[in-house]
Amino acid sequence: MPYPSSFGSAHLRAADVISHRYGARVAGGDDRWSVRRVDEAAPDDQVRKAGRRLAIPTPWSDVGVTGSLLFGRCQGSGKTPYQVSIDVAGPRYKCSCPSRKFPCKHAVALLYLWAEGRIDQQGVAADFAAEWARQHADQEARRAAPRAGTERTPEQEQAAEKRAADRDDRVDAGLADLALFLRDQVNRGLATDSHHRSRRFQEQAARMVDAQAPGIATRLRDLAEITDGVPDWPARLTEGLGRLHLLVRAWQQRDRLPDDLVATVRSHVGFTTRSEDVLTTPGVPDTWVVLGLRDADEDRVSVRRVWLRGIETGRPALVMFFAAGGAQPTSNLCPGTALEATLHFHPGRPTLRAVVGERAAQAQPVSAWAPTGSSVAEARAQWRTALAADPWLQQWPALVAGELQKDPLGGFGLIDAAGDSVAVIGENTWPALAVAGGSSCVFAGELGGTGLRVSAAVVGDRLVVL
Repeated sequence: MPYPSSFGSAHLRAADVISHRYGARVAGGDDRWSVRRVDEAAPDDQVRKAGRRLAIPTPWSDVGVTGSLLFGRCQGSGKTPYQVSIDVAGPRYKCSCPSRKFPCKHAVALLYLWAEGRIDQQGVAADFAAEWARQHADQEARRAAPRAGTERTPEQEQAAEKRAADRDDRVDAGLADLALFLRDQVNRGLATDSHHRSRRFQEQAARMVDAQAPGIATRLRDLAEITDGVPDWPARLTEGLGRLHLLVRAWQQRDRLPDDLVATVRSHVGFTTRSEDVLTTPGVPDTWVVLGLRDADEDRVSVRRVWLRGIETGRPALVMFFAAGGAQPTSNLCPGTALEATLHFHPGRPTLRAVVGERAAQAQPVSAWAPTGSSVAEARAQWRTALAADPWLQQWPALVAGELQKDPLGGFGLIDAAGDSVAVIGENTWPALAVAGGSSCVFAGELGGTGLRVSAAVVGDRLVVL
């Protein structure tokens, strides 16, 4: 069956495949996604594989793209084709199929076709896609318009203050009990009755959930996983208990702490700050390079951490996305791209977590960027400074220049020009070694107590996401 007229060549040259793999601009100068970005957009492997199987011209009709609007009809097993609309600038997805996953396999398939250069630019969108785009634009306009009666009444303010005070009281009581528990663990000895140690920590975690201190509960669950079979468990458990004790004491003495440290303590305990409130603070405009992301499951919530760095300010930033119910978080920040935007930072110290405010345009693939990487000593000094400001910090973003080598024991190390080295950890070590090819380059990643977890490499002036 011949391709519909809206499809271009199905064959990609090797150079095209490389450009798609690393998110570079495709032929024609548009801002097409890379195949890797489509892989990451799929909510799970099942949808990704199903989307790949559907990424052929046969079931598709009325396919096209105009501006940031991608659209097409996909023939399924029924009589009526599914209508698929995607705003790639969001990204936002719409499909008439009954799937509860976003994006569904039809949307993922359409993205694959577009990423591979098999969809042509159209002057006018299909009616169903144009209507969906118009409805969304109307919703955005209504959301942005000032609404009357949004200010809370004095009675509502008083009720909100009472709820906040009640929660503080519950956290006070819960952490007072936790302080006694921690003291008992140390007094009895960590190795005493170690078979039941994990259960004790899990029980305390449940109590912290009841006390509305979810951040403390997460730390207790992490401690419950440090069993006697874990290498170097006494040191790891002692360190974790020490940090937890420090957090409890900081909460109990919060009236004596500076405001920025109080904000940090509250964040680690589990209090959140609304994005709407963060957006009212002064912003930092810059062109922000998206260096990497990492997904994790925390207390039945999926968390996506996206790391950015300002080209002009050199400032690092962390933007977080959340999803409940086992869904994969979706974000409009893709590693290997840069966006002109104003970031607003959460209260606390050091300032790192941010919310994206105004954006100038859709993110663009990074074509040339040659940052100056830190030495290992400088990166460690930055980590120590951040840790001094926030003793409960797990990692700090770093750009480190050096040569990645494999050590005799099977691990990896990054050695800088001065001969100093830092361990390189995580699943991206082998890809990083292949990309660097034995040459010195700048590695981006998260530096913590166990080493540098790399997420990208800058080879010359080319950013390669791992």
